[in-house]
Amino acid sequence: MYFHVHEYVYLTCFNDEVIVLDLCKDQYIILPDCFSEVICLALNNKFNHVRGKYVLANNVKNCLPKDFDEAIEYLREIGVLSNKNYNRPYSKPFKKRGFSAGAPNVDWRMSSCDLDNNKVPKKMILEAYFLLIKVYFILKVFGFYSLIKTIKRQGKDSCIEKDSKEYDILVTALNRACFYFPVRTKCLEWSAALTFMGLKRKWKCNIEIGVQNLPFAAHAWVRANDKVIADTPNLPETLSVILSEPFIKGAV
Repeated sequence: MYFHVHEYVYLTCFNDEVIVLDLCKDQYIILPDCFSEVICLALNNKFNHVRGKYVLANNVKNCLPKDFDEAIEYLREIGVLSNKNYNRPYSKPFKKRGFSAGAPNVDWRMSSCDLDNNKVPKKMILEAYFLLIKVYFILKVFGFYSLIKTIKRQGKDSCIEKDSKEYDILVTALNRACFYFPVRTKCLEWSAALTFMGLKRKWKCNIEIGVQNLPFAAHAWVRANDKVIADTPNLPETLSVILSEPFIKGAV
């Protein structure tokens, strides 16, 4: 048997502490570092249930932490791990990462200086404006999980890689739409709208969310062709990527 997390739950590890994103609750949870080893073992191995205890299926010595079963029960109680037992491995291996000092400042704000003088069709600005309305409507009425599910449905196998510079005109259109939008656009809404614009053109791009702890911070951006679009280039290295959709890259 294998352990899985719920499909609406995303995990990552930042400096040995596990950060959980529950899309249904729109909530982040930071777990103590003692859970990082448990989750790493649980999601990357096959288990047997023998005499009321979990044992590694491929390890005779069963080198599991002393309180492994209690930790698994707790993770199920708080809604991180699914209560089901699966017969296939979890599709997104959970891995620890090296130490990071985090990002010095992730207070993302749109300003008039983000509006360049490049020409962009008015039709594209209107497209961006209505996509912002769509994003805000989904978040307000249906929630964060529905937004990510909508993005995942747009990610088709027919999408192709495009040079990151191709996104410049989309960014310009979106920035101008944000300038006229009645609500201050935050990084999540901006990134979701740009992702929709790219996917509509069958361009392969991901909305990503990175997190850190001490102090806790979360930031969203768009990555295409392995480059961050119109944001700090090293965000995926300074923050720990907890969500990357619709195209799965393997590790969390």
